[in-house]
Amino acid sequence: MRILIVEDDELNRHFLCSVLKPHGQCSTAGNGKEAVQAYCRAVEESAPFDLIFMDIMMPVMNGLDALERIREFELFNAHSIPRSALAVMATAASDSQDVVRAYCCCSAFAYLVKPIQVLDVEDVMARVKLELENTSS
Repeated sequence: MRILIVEDDELNRHFLCSVLKPHGQCSTAGNGKEAVQAYCRAVEESAPFDLIFMDIMMPVMNGLDALERIREFELFNAHSIPRSALAVMATAASDSQDVVRAYCCCSAFAYLVKPIQVLDVEDVMARVKLELENTSS
């Protein structure tokens, strides 16, 4: 599984890398703009990400705007992407508008409120693995 971790806080980025590394190959980005670039580059290199773990509140471009751009890219490049990446959104704010936008506009797979706990990540990863198994068969 190829995982893109998008987090502006270096400590949180390292934490997520350590928790997600047993589940697959992890790449990182420090903001939404870098995430969009990394995602597009991976598709162009025929190695798309299966999972995006993205913070919402970041400088340069927030996670929701970045995921919207990624979804647009997936739509226009559907011929070269086996399936849309699953997206897990994370934020310290529990704003209901962000939750609605994440699920309805950005097709998020899951939403976590910070501080993220290892058990929360493991629970999401179990669901991710089931989803990937179901979509590949």
